[in-house]
Amino acid sequence: SLTGVGASNTFIYIAIRRGPMKVPTLGTTVYGAVARSGTSAVATVTGLNFPPDAMFTQTRNINYVLNPVFDRLRGAPAYLVASQTNAENSADPDVFKSFNMNGVTLGNDVANNGTNRTGYDYINWFFGRAPSFFDEVCYTGTGSATTVSHNLQAVPELMIVKRRNSATYGDWFVYTATLGNAKYQLLNTTQASTTANSGIWNLTTPTSTIMSVGSDLSFSASPYVAYLFATCPGVSKVGSYTGTATTKQIDCGFTAGARFVLIKRTDSTGGWYVYDSTRGIVAGNDPYLLINDYLVEVTGTDYVDTYAAGFELSSTAPAALNASGGTYIFLAIA
Repeated sequence: SLTGVGASNTFIYIAIRRGPMKVPTLGTTVYGAVARSGTSAVATVTGLNFPPDAMFTQTRNINYVLNPVFDRLRGAPAYLVASQTNAENSADPDVFKSFNMNGVTLGNDVANNGTNRTGYDYINWFFGRAPSFFDEVCYTGTGSATTVSHNLQAVPELMIVKRRNSATYGDWFVYTATLGNAKYQLLNTTQASTTANSGIWNLTTPTSTIMSVGSDLSFSASPYVAYLFATCPGVSKVGSYTGTATTKQIDCGFTAGARFVLIKRTDSTGGWYVYDSTRGIVAGNDPYLLINDYLVEVTGTDYVDTYAAGFELSSTAPAALNASGGTYIFLAIA
């Protein structure tokens, strides 16, 4: 807001549209991950090739109840917790300071909110908004079904929606094109896909300009946030596969393998497994975290391997990743 401008005065201004406006061709221009140890002092995280718009954080070495999510639109220091239904917390200014041009600034985390505590190791996953890859929308519920405009410039294939001001219907509702508008999953639970009534996606498929939500995702005057992903050739792939219980390669159209992989079983229970190349996607053991939980990173397992066109599931992978006949959804980023 402006102060001291006076009534009836005239002004000139310049407004510049937020970028980038081009469809990305390299994953490194829209996604990056940083592994770091907490310092309990204000710290600047740098090294990205793009201005990040969202940051998902997970503790690696200690069970900790918070895995906070920050984004540029909601602003610092507001965060939501990926494994919980809790309302948004914006009362702790020392947890997160700002989004910068090539990273973020973290606070000293005196309240121990899961970002920068001495003795704790973290992984930060960063995403930049870009056409056909990722967009974020903040909207206010109307009390009934409504449509929400977005700028993905492609049909969303993965949508994650969270109510911000209440734990009532505060789950992280997930839409995927594979399951369609009559199913949903919850990012904060292990449950299988659930039949959705009109109160979730309004039984309406999103388009390249709008998404539809029902009354259960549109409580009157309640603020919501939605994260939208799509398949961007050579950059990202939102897809599905059927398990075989044997070695299985997932072709994402990449040339140098996936640097980020999120997998969830849909026909049965199973966690939201997260792998990334920063912590290691190699021919041997690969550490994973569960975004629906706050348990320490699991090492010493060889479930996901490198594959130039995407990623590979090993024959030793559990039912949550590769059961014979099991159905799965995934998000992979090059």
